[in-house]
Amino acid sequence: MGEEIRSTLEIALEKAEKIGKASKEELEWEKHKEVILSYVGKYLKNEIDNLGTELNNYWRAFPKDIQKNLLRLTVETLLKNITLPREEYHLKESQRIFLTLKDLLRTVPKVDQLFKEAEKLLKEYLHHKKALYQELVKKFSSGLSALERAVSEQVGAKVRLSPEAHPQFQEEWNNLREHLDREYGRQLDYIKALLLKILS
Repeated sequence: MGEEIRSTLEIALEKAEKIGKASKEELEWEKHKEVILSYVGKYLKNEIDNLGTELNNYWRAFPKDIQKNLLRLTVETLLKNITLPREEYHLKESQRIFLTLKDLLRTVPKVDQLFKEAEKLLKEYLHHKKALYQELVKKFSSGLSALERAVSEQVGAKVRLSPEAHPQFQEEWNNLREHLDREYGRQLDYIKALLLKILS
């Protein structure tokens, strides 16, 4: 714990030292960055309905090059929050972010197609994951019926065994999910990289 505190303190001191050496432009950028990240954070917590309107009000007064950098920072931050969905509601959160990104980038050509691809990929991932899980449950269920009969006869009452409780089930499921996450994660990262490249 003492190590953690010292390293945190060292980081804070390094940052303070860096700020002391920072140019006026760098300090100004750090201030803008803080404001943008605060807006995005509030949006992600549903404290702001229309992020585009809030940001436009903020950066309207700045020169075009600063506006472009602030837009890129916003897009990067929002894209980091689009991940492979664990559940249906995660997909809905990503879809909400896609709508906001579309609004922010409405003047950028070709961007709409990339959002459609990303959304399709996330839906496909969720569907594929559910299908694999059901297949695995089915596989382990077929082997349990004989065991259920034997245990039921032994205890003198009907016993239902869960395929998910089988030790091998979790091991196989983790392997399948890791492989799926790798494949789809790679594709999602590629789409995100293309989106950022368009903004360069």
